[in-house]
Amino acid sequence: MALVAALVLLALSAALATATFSASRAMRRAALLTRTRARVEAAVPRAFADVLAGWSAVMDTLPVGDASEVKLASDSAADGPPLGRTAWVNRTTDRLYAITVDIRAFGDDHPLARRHARLWLERPAGAEPSAGAGGMSYPPPFVTPWAFSDLY
Repeated sequence: MALVAALVLLALSAALATATFSASRAMRRAALLTRTRARVEAAVPRAFADVLAGWSAVMDTLPVGDASEVKLASDSAADGPPLGRTAWVNRTTDRLYAITVDIRAFGDDHPLARRHARLWLERPAGAEPSAGAGGMSYPPPFVTPWAFSDLY
């Protein structure tokens, strides 16, 4: 009888150890996913800022309906995985531009977290693109203060 009780306790402790291991692994993955999602969300405004800071006369001369891919450096930090960042500038009308950014964590094939967002810009009617130093020009203003839209 004591042998059966010992075997039952042994089986119960093995099941408890397995459940504890599985729970800790799931909690670690959930914490990593939460931290990665927060990094991806925080990277979206930085990607828009990088595109706007690098606005050039080439983007102002895009034909209507055409798009230009903007090369953004990978955002790497010590607190998590590197973020792949891609941006496009689309000219939808003679005055309206759409900046689209795509942020991915942990690679392009199977990202752990991904964010796709768009920002709308509109050059006022009759306003010519103003030139800055070194061939750079100033981007058009936002369509509205809340021109940021999510694309999931």
